[in-house]
Amino acid sequence: MNRKNPEECNSVEEIRAEIDRIDRNIFELFAERHKYVEAIVRFKTNEAGVIAQERKEMVIQERRAWAQEMKLNPDTFEEIYQLLIDSNIKHELKLLKEKKSI
Repeated sequence: MNRKNPEECNSVEEIRAEIDRIDRNIFELFAERHKYVEAIVRFKTNEAGVIAQERKEMVIQERRAWAQEMKLNPDTFEEIYQLLIDSNIKHELKLLKEKKSI
């Protein structure tokens, strides 16, 4: 499917198709990101290393700033990244536990 700019769309259906295409791309990037989340556990040895509170706070603030730069709602993206990182931490802790039991 050829990519269209928003102003080139002539119907709600075309706009929705473009939104769906973009969302699919976002999911592909999240899947790629997830591979790195799993790989980083190789370098972590304890729960504190997985939780990495200072890194978590820095990442969330950086993503918040990126949202502001791009004229997006920073509160929304802070919430999204809080949820994403918390989910990643939970997954990493599971992987760490599995690694230690080997």
